[in-house]
Amino acid sequence: METVSIVIGGIGLFLLGMILMTDGMKALAGDSLRETLSKFTGGIFRSIASGAAVTAVVQSSSATTLMTIGFVSAGLITFTQSIGIVLGANLGSTSTGWIVSFIGLKVSVTSFAFPLIGIGALLKFFTEGKWAAQGMVFAGFGLLFLGIGTLQNGMSGVAESFTLESFNEGTFIQMLALVVVGLVMTVIMQSSSTAMVITLTALAAEALSFEQAAILVVGQNIGTTLKAYVATIGGTVQARRTAMTHILFNVLVALIAFIFLPAIVAFIKWLGSFLHYDDPAVSLAFFSTLIYTLGIIVVIPFLSYFVLLISRIVPEKDNKLTKYLDDSVLTVTPVAVEATRRTLIRIMKAIVIAAKELNEGKILTSSIQKQLEETELALNETRQFVSRMGNQAFSNTEKEYFQHIALIHAIDHLERLLKAIREPGYIEYVTSDDLTLQLSENMNKLFTTIANDLTYDQHGDLVDIVKMNSLSIADMRRSSRKEIIERTALQKADIDATIQTVNTLQWIDRIVYHLWRGLHHLNACLEATYNVKNGE
Repeated sequence: METVSIVIGGIGLFLLGMILMTDGMKALAGDSLRETLSKFTGGIFRSIASGAAVTAVVQSSSATTLMTIGFVSAGLITFTQSIGIVLGANLGSTSTGWIVSFIGLKVSVTSFAFPLIGIGALLKFFTEGKWAAQGMVFAGFGLLFLGIGTLQNGMSGVAESFTLESFNEGTFIQMLALVVVGLVMTVIMQSSSTAMVITLTALAAEALSFEQAAILVVGQNIGTTLKAYVATIGGTVQARRTAMTHILFNVLVALIAFIFLPAIVAFIKWLGSFLHYDDPAVSLAFFSTLIYTLGIIVVIPFLSYFVLLISRIVPEKDNKLTKYLDDSVLTVTPVAVEATRRTLIRIMKAIVIAAKELNEGKILTSSIQKQLEETELALNETRQFVSRMGNQAFSNTEKEYFQHIALIHAIDHLERLLKAIREPGYIEYVTSDDLTLQLSENMNKLFTTIANDLTYDQHGDLVDIVKMNSLSIADMRRSSRKEIIERTALQKADIDATIQTVNTLQWIDRIVYHLWRGLHHLNACLEATYNVKNGE
């Protein structure tokens, strides 16, 4: 019973250490890691390298996968590029095994674990920003290795009272049973790294044979896919496709390892003998890296077919305006901001296209009404998404604070734009007056320009064009209003018609104004140069 308590305590210490270390590394190097992912995704090999590097740094393939889902959801990288990052993340996750086998199982952890925990705690409680994050990393490392030391002590007791000799025959049923055990280990602990560490310490304590440990690792790899699947239930198509990439790749790796296990084990033992280095823990870490490398080698030549397979398993059901919004990226602020900005651009184009049809047909048809209702729902969903980001997400930098303000302003102006377009009684009156007809034609040209030229890139020139039109219409509305009222006073125009004309001019003015301001704030969000003191 005491042995079981020690093992459970060791697992808890290791898990806590992994959580602290991962959170600290993400806070310490979050922006640079996102830049690494965005810069090194030009080709499949660069994508794999970036995925492996980022995962090795943060010691969490889940964190890398989360950022990847966000990048794909926001349209920053293609789905094909995301596949490379996911493959690399799986390869990078094997770095934990190397760290533990080379350091954790060979060095007296108490000599540096306790000082690391103490220094880390002091930095966390008495400093802020990067230093506090660094404290989390120190404390995490300390707890991680303290957990490994505790596991070693517990596993030595397990080795004395527990044996898997009945599994030494290596029959198919026995191997399959060990795969299931490895799978369950990962599912229960929600961490393949922790399951791997337990296997390494059991192997080092001779509670397992190398072949048994290798089969457990195969099961642990499959176990990670269940976590990925559950995490994307109800998620976007991009999130589910990324998860499916993770699932299919790990199943492929497991099949390769399971089918060719005798040959792979024989090769590892031969290599150890050739290098005169016989350490079971290091050999197991090498086994884990080797099978993922073999999986990547198998996938790369058939990458296009792999992409096609995943696309068919998880098809694109529709082209929703809010398809870029994914709750899984809410904690990755820059990605969430970009996803929101791109969504608002899609909504603006949809509103403009509907407004153009309305302006040309001069009647609010059921088709146009449906388009406007869809944009209203999309705006509501986007506003809720921004709200879920939370205030804390934008308190990290001045840039993120300005982007938050710009997004809120953009949503506000798009809602006002939509409300103005749907106001009844104005579009039918446009044709009855030369001035309103002229302004309506100018507005239609503006709609066409925006529909054709508005992209996800910088659009400062387009903002200037819309601004110039808005100011011109406002001037014309003010001067014409005075002239029209004077004519009415001289009884040269009907007063009811005059009021309707003035109201229609104001209606056109409102539409173009909110179009300009919405576009302005979206561009300000992209350039991150928003000035709180300027403009609403």
